[in-house]
Amino acid sequence: MISKYIASEFIRYFLLFLSAFVLMTMIGNFFGNLSGIFSDWLSFLVFIKETALLLPLLFELIIPITVLLATVSTFSTFNKNAELTAMRSSGIGGWRLAFPVLAISALIAVFAYLSQNYAYTWMHQTWVKPDNTARLMPLWKVGEEQSIFYFGDRRQEGRLSSITSFQWQKNPFQLVEKTEIESGKQQEQSWVFQNVQKHLFQDENIQLKYLDQWQIEKEKLPTVSFEIPTSPHHKPIFDLYEDTLKLQSEGQDVTQHRVELLQKTAYPFQIFIMVLIGLGLSASYNRRGMAAESLAISCLLGILFWMLNQITLAVGGAGLITPFFAAWSGNIIFLVLALCLISYNRV
Repeated sequence: MISKYIASEFIRYFLLFLSAFVLMTMIGNFFGNLSGIFSDWLSFLVFIKETALLLPLLFELIIPITVLLATVSTFSTFNKNAELTAMRSSGIGGWRLAFPVLAISALIAVFAYLSQNYAYTWMHQTWVKPDNTARLMPLWKVGEEQSIFYFGDRRQEGRLSSITSFQWQKNPFQLVEKTEIESGKQQEQSWVFQNVQKHLFQDENIQLKYLDQWQIEKEKLPTVSFEIPTSPHHKPIFDLYEDTLKLQSEGQDVTQHRVELLQKTAYPFQIFIMVLIGLGLSASYNRRGMAAESLAISCLLGILFWMLNQITLAVGGAGLITPFFAAWSGNIIFLVLALCLISYNRV
C-alpha cells in the first residue's frame, strides 16, 4: 500500500512537471512559427510534424531534471504532511521508501531510450522527405587485399563518380596498382563502372589499361551507402555497436560513435542519480522548512548537469578526451555529490 502510494505521488508530480516543460516548449514553438502556420492546410501539417519531431529530443533533455524535481516534490509533500515521519516510525527505512521511485524511474529510462532511438528515427524516416539530388560526403574506405578506395561523388539514386582505388603489397611495401573510374552504377549483385583506367606498377615500369566498362561483384568492394546517414545519437545501441565495428574495419574514424555508444549506457544512470540527489536535497532542506529552496537548487543542479554533459560529449567527440570519460564524467561527479548528500543527511 505504501509503495503504491509513493509511486502514485511520484508519477503525479513527474507528469505535472513534464507537461509544464512540454507545454512551454510547444507554446514557444507555436508563436515562433505563427506567421506561416495558417497560410494553408499543408503548412499546418508540416508544423505538426516538426513539433512531433521535437518531442523525443525534448524528452531526452528534460526527463532527468523532471525526475529530480518530482523526487524533491514527492518527499517534501510527505514531510510537510508528517507522512514521512509516520512511515519511518512504522519501521520503513529510507531505501525502502526510495524503491518505488527508483522502479518508476527505470520505466521512465526505458521510455526515454525507446523515444530517442526508435520513435525519433521512425518519424524522421517517415515524415522527412529525402532530397534525392543531394550530394553525399566523399568517403575513404579500406578494402580487402591491402587496398584503399576513394568514393568521390555519391548520389542517392545509387550512382558514383570520381572513384579511385590504390592497391599495394606489404613486403616490400610498394604501390602495385592505381585504378581511376569516371562513374559507376549499383546493380543488385554487382557494380558496373564506366571509363576505367588501370595503372599497373611492375618492375619499375607502368602499364596502362583502359576499359569502357567494368563489372565487379559487390562483395569485392567496401560497402557504400547512398542514404543520408542517421546520427549515431539516434541509433539503437546494438545497431550502433555493429556500425562501429564495421566502420572501424573499413578504416573510418569511429570516435563519435564510441562516445555515443557509451552515452547510451550512461543516460539511464543519469535518471537514477537524479533520484538520489532528490532524496538528499529533500532530506536536507525539509529539516529546515525550506522545500521551495530545494526545488530551486534542483533546477540549478539539473542545468549544471546538462551543461557539463554536453561539454564533455563535445570534447570527447573531438577526440580530446577518452570516450568513457566524455560519456561518464558527469555521472561520476554527480553520483559523488548524491552520495555525500545522502550520507550527510542519513537518508
